[in-house]
Amino acid sequence: MSTFPNSDKDSFLETPYVTMFVREGIYQATFKPLETLDLDIAVATVQDRLNFFKNIAYPCLFDITQVKHTTKEARDYMANEGNQLVLASAMIVSSPMLKMMANFYIMVNKPKNPTRLFTDRESGLDWLRSFRKTI
Repeated sequence: MSTFPNSDKDSFLETPYVTMFVREGIYQATFKPLETLDLDIAVATVQDRLNFFKNIAYPCLFDITQVKHTTKEARDYMANEGNQLVLASAMIVSSPMLKMMANFYIMVNKPKNPTRLFTDRESGLDWLRSFRKTI
């Protein structure tokens, strides 16, 4: 039987900007309410995630439903350096404005891993399951 990293117990961390955990080989991050996700916040959240990962790559679900705006610098950073150890990204969006912003990110910034938008967690998790690594 295959196991996934951290599958015996869920790993959990809460930071000033994100609540994150790994369950069944999938990293899940929920961004806290943010008016603007700028470069400083992007760098901090990526560094927190990399420390949390302990050099293991995961498919990732990013719930950004409570982020109102992102800066161009933050989007550029997330699409490139911010994708380290990310096997695939499912982004959860809710509002039409957020969906437009996330579509713009995917089309213009061209993240270096498979990235899709979803309006519900379960659909995003279903898509990410095929990217899990077994050990």
